This record gives sequence, C-alpha cells and structure tokens, in this order.
Amino acid sequence: MKEKMMLTIGHLYPEKMNIYGDIGNIIALKKRSEWRGFAVNILNISEKNMLKPGIIDIYFMGGGQDQDQIEVYKDLIQNKKKVLQRDIKDGAVVLAICGGYQLLGEYFTMGDGRRAEGLRIVPIETIAPSTKVAQRCIGNIITNLQPTDEIARSGKSTLVGFENHSGRTRFKSDKLIPLGDVLVGTGDNENAKHEGVRFKNIFGTYMHGPFLPKNPHIADEIIKLAMERKYKNKVKLKKLDDTIEWNAHNAVINKFSK
Repeated sequence: MKEKMMLTIGHLYPEKMNIYGDIGNIIALKKRSEWRGFAVNILNISEKNMLKPGIIDIYFMGGGQDQDQIEVYKDLIQNKKKVLQRDIKDGAVVLAICGGYQLLGEYFTMGDGRRAEGLRIVPIETIAPSTKVAQRCIGNIITNLQPTDEIARSGKSTLVGFENHSGRTRFKSDKLIPLGDVLVGTGDNENAKHEGVRFKNIFGTYMHGPFLPKNPHIADEIIKLAMERKYKNKVKLKKLDDTIEWNAHNAVINKFSK
C-alpha cells in the first residue's frame, strides 16, 4: 500500500496568538490537504516547547494582544530564533498574520513606547503612532496580487480580509515584494498603499477573517510550496470545488469595492 504524502504544520503560540478567527487558517490548510488525500500532522508549539530543525513544513502564527506579543517575542528570540531562521532559509513555508507578520521583522514599537524585538528575518519595521483606537487601521481590505506573482497569473488576482492593527509596517529594502496592492483599506501603512509581503516562502499579511478560507488560491499555493520542498518534486494539486469559498471572496469584493 502506497504511503500517504504528509504535511506537518507548526502552529506557533495557539493560546496567545489566535485572535479574530486566525485558527481558521489551520483548519483550511488541514482540510484542503486532507481532501486531496494528504495526511496532516499539526503540532501546537507554545513557550514551553523547543523546536527541532527540519520537522515543520508549514509554520503558522496569528495575531495577538500587545502584552501577549511581548511575551511571545521573548520566547522566540531566546528559544526558537535559530531554528526558525535555519528552516526558513531552507525553504520552510510561513504564513504570518498581523502580530506574526510584525515579529518576522526587526522590531515593533507599540503606541505606548514599548519595543518588542523581532526575529530580523524580513527587513521590515513596525511602529504604532499611538494607543488611540481612532488611529487603528480597521475594516475590510481588498488587494491586487502583484502581477509577477504566479497566483495572479492564474487569473485569481485579488485577496480579501479584515484588518485591525495599530502598527504601521515599512519595508527597509527595495528588494521586498508586497503580497498585494491595496484597493480598499489601509494595508501596511497609509503612504505605501501595499499590504503584506512575499519573501522566500513567507506570506506575511494583516488580513484576519480568517484569511485562507476566503482566499483558497493562497491556501493552495502554501500547500503546493510545502509539498514540493518536502518531496523535492513538482506537485499538481487536485482541483477542489471552491464554490462556497469564491462566493465568500466575491461577496467582500462586491460589497466593499469602490
């Protein structure tokens, strides 16, 4: 009997970095893999857990409250930074939402002046202008994928989600590629008009909602990249019936597009 192909998903800090339905991204990756006959192993990785290199195929981390993020940052730097850096350099796929996206960068300065050091894997910085709710970036967001992106060339060129963040993220290298150009919403910051980042096999974004159920093309790209890295061969994913997913995606576009 042929052994099933398997993915191992590492869910970083599920207790503290899991707001606005971010765990739905884990569910989407799991189900979309299983519907294609792949086995899925999910490892919940908390502060007390150590990482071993080469085990995780897909890392996921969602958003969290500021205090929780500070505690998570400390553990990441002290206990997990070297393994994460090594795995990402080796091609491990990463989906990082909001706070997870921020901590991949150099640092995050909060509205009250506290500073959390990041992993310095992606050359970005994040600064919150204040603690005032009025200065948060809140609302539905729609973006266009970059025209050079393989997913955009397939004809599925939009992303939708919900942003709720105080931090403004700025690129510190002109070699970084945004995940998308903002059509509706704020994105990384008011001046840049782009949202998220594609860097190596990292997908960083401020889109909550959760993100993947309404953007199945990104979910499949993540699965495909992880499978090809693990099995060192091209992978063609079985087509799924995504009628419900695309109806949800298009409902956001139809309601909020300018």
